[in-house]
Amino acid sequence: MEDSTPTPPDNAEIYDALIKPGDAVETPDGALWVVELVGDQNLGVTSAFTDSAGQICVDIYEPTTTTIPKQLAHKVADARRVRRP
Repeated sequence: MEDSTPTPPDNAEIYDALIKPGDAVETPDGALWVVELVGDQNLGVTSAFTDSAGQICVDIYEPTTTTIPKQLAHKVADARRVRRP
């Protein structure tokens, strides 16, 4: 007999997909950003780069801050994997 009850979504997957302050995102042009503020439609972000060890780091020398639409941001790293000065 087939179970007709739909399987609930995995909460861990949903949480991992959420973009939160401190997470690293990438835009379609390949630019890396660290999220500072999450709004309804936009993200406040600061420029970032990947160092020689492959770690994503917030740009401390010439940081650029801007906003980007949420739909253009793809999460590439959780805040725990982003280095800050």
